[in-house]
Amino acid sequence: LPDTGFAHLRRQAAALEAFRPRLDACCGHHGPVSCARRAWTEVLDDFCADEFGVKTRQFHCCRQQGAA
Repeated sequence: LPDTGFAHLRRQAAALEAFRPRLDACCGHHGPVSCARRAWTEVLDDFCADEFGVKTRQFHCCRQQGAA
């Protein structure tokens, strides 16, 4: 990606990169589905925290609450 103008895509890519090792760790876990759900929730929470830390329009899923 170019150096400027694509910070939102960098944040999205970083979230996906952070998810991969956490998901891989769930494969040998006793409850892989709950592990994967927890990993995704943690990564998404971190992503949304990053999204709200900048003065651009936040990704639409970051405004949802709970099971949504």
